[in-house]
Amino acid sequence: MTVKRALAATTRLVTTFVAVVSVGLLASSAHAHHSYAMYDGSVYRVFTGVVVRFIHNAAHFEIHYVPLNQERNALVRDDNGDPLVWVVQMESAGQSYREGITKESFPQGTVFSMGLHPRRDGKPAGDRGMSGLFQCPKGTKPQPGRHCDSVPGAKSFGAGELPKETPEPHP
Repeated sequence: MTVKRALAATTRLVTTFVAVVSVGLLASSAHAHHSYAMYDGSVYRVFTGVVVRFIHNAAHFEIHYVPLNQERNALVRDDNGDPLVWVVQMESAGQSYREGITKESFPQGTVFSMGLHPRRDGKPAGDRGMSGLFQCPKGTKPQPGRHCDSVPGAKSFGAGELPKETPEPHP
């Protein structure tokens, strides 16, 4: 009987250990998973804007910015007259670093252009997708209706071009 009890205790211990490890592995993969379902991958909007904040999260970087108007002489404002802040979620933090995208390379006031897949719910946010990212030289901005990729001396981050804007589907 003692051998049976010892074997049963060992089996319970191993089973418990396997269960705890399995739960831990599942929890970490669930935490690492990120859904892009909130973004409309069939639509690209292209913006030229001014960085107001750069957030370097462990998983993804975010750039908070205010778009410039088409004349490139004023910030876009909301109905209350406040600057309309957009948030773009970048690729993974590691990929951003490899492309030279850091808090130091995009300080507050930087003028840049990029495309993004907008949120489906209409909130002023989006995901970069595969869009190129172009930074205007310090103290410059593009001509009306143009983007930083047209400015002499603009810097490109990562591969890609600015995408063509696609119309948003109507419900």
